[in-house]
Amino acid sequence: QKVVYEAQQLIEKKDYLKAEECLKKFIKKNPKEPHYLVEFTMANVLAMAGKNKEALPHYRAAANLYPAFAAAWQNMGKIYFDLKQYDEAGDCLLKAYELNEKKEHSLLYYAAVSYIMAGKEKKALSHLEYLVSGKAGPPKTEWLEALLKVCMDLQLKEKAFQVIHRLLEKNASDPRWWKILAQFHLQQSDYKAAVAALTVHSYLTSLKKQDIMLLGDLYNAVGVPLKAAAYYEEALNSSNNNNPAIFEKLASAYIAAHRTAKAIEVLDRGLEKKPTSGLWFMMGQVLYEQGNFDRAYNAFNQSARLNSKNGRAYLIMLSLIHISEPTRPLYISYAV
Repeated sequence: QKVVYEAQQLIEKKDYLKAEECLKKFIKKNPKEPHYLVEFTMANVLAMAGKNKEALPHYRAAANLYPAFAAAWQNMGKIYFDLKQYDEAGDCLLKAYELNEKKEHSLLYYAAVSYIMAGKEKKALSHLEYLVSGKAGPPKTEWLEALLKVCMDLQLKEKAFQVIHRLLEKNASDPRWWKILAQFHLQQSDYKAAVAALTVHSYLTSLKKQDIMLLGDLYNAVGVPLKAAAYYEEALNSSNNNNPAIFEKLASAYIAAHRTAKAIEVLDRGLEKKPTSGLWFMMGQVLYEQGNFDRAYNAFNQSARLNSKNGRAYLIMLSLIHISEPTRPLYISYAV
């Protein structure tokens, strides 16, 4: 008691070196009479001094001398967590929770988090299910979030779906849960439900560029090309983007909506910004469908110039020559 009291006085003064020396002397003088409080205090001093690895054996000694000492297990769990030994941290924190008279549910939550960090989601599952069951009081949002991650990692689709809806019940104005719901539906290839959830998400927060593009893709997938086009336009305008792939998607959406003039306008904009073989090829296809064969031929020719391996462009050009001069024989030479 005397040496522990003396060490604690030094700890309060933040004189960790003297506290460590004081306890070391006592342990050296009394090797056959170890005491859990001496070991525990020594571990605390070393941890406060930033000597986590040195603190661990002393916490372990304190727990071995008095296995029902919850504080030793709890502090040992924290040290293991700081050292990124997450599986061991989870075991210690779980032991601390089991020994804790008040059953502090935060200990069980942090034990589960440790197991998740260790990639042992199955070990975390039952503890998180207990926490959100209501037996531990009203479920906290972070408990539900952790359970959702575990369910999704373990591909427990039904449970994950239930947890998402519980999160939405707690706070339907949080855009995160709507985005997660959209991602969940996407994994199930349920595009209509995904686009509905992501649209609600867009009402609650400003969208990132990738989410704007995703909404465009989803509306395209469910057969609403004009709505898709609106999002592709937004993606182009939001950051003054010159990405040819977005121009191609936008033009495709207008073609699907039978807005050929708009498609040509978009392709002209894209070609002005950054001409590519793909944009020229798409322009050629649109003009071909319109019966504007001269301009179509020129577009396919430009496509082939930018990508000499584009065999389709050459074949269509040959067919266009045949259309304009049907009596002219076609010759195709093959390189050997």
